[in-house]
Amino acid sequence: MKRSGKARRRGIVLPVAIMLLMAAVLMTACGGPAVPERLIGEWQCDDMASDQVTETGFYELRIDEDGAFSLYDAEAGNPGISGTMKGDDTGKIGILELSCDDADFDPPSCWVINKECRLRYKILDEKTIRLGYSGVWLTFRK
Repeated sequence: MKRSGKARRRGIVLPVAIMLLMAAVLMTACGGPAVPERLIGEWQCDDMASDQVTETGFYELRIDEDGAFSLYDAEAGNPGISGTMKGDDTGKIGILELSCDDADFDPPSCWVINKECRLRYKILDEKTIRLGYSGVWLTFRK
């Protein structure tokens, strides 16, 4: 039995449309940054945490587009915490989910965090961000 031209086109168009839709979904899910774009880069921490007790001026923070990060003691060259983070770009305030590496896990003393934790972030402007845990914030500048 022969199919009409319309039936053949429908038989081809529908599977092609489905494949294109699936490709678009995959590209959207995998193509963008794992963290808000405005957090990506190299950051220097201010001298003190918001608790006004913890010295933090020696910390530097690197956040890559793929979510890899490192918060380290730039003066001594010692690692602090590193691993991966992910978070939605919800605007100027949001949540980052961290998964820290096992090796050299040494977070700032004002943050009593586990290797798997959630930090809040605030984007103050193009060159200033804050990361916080339990109400204690570290401020970073580009």
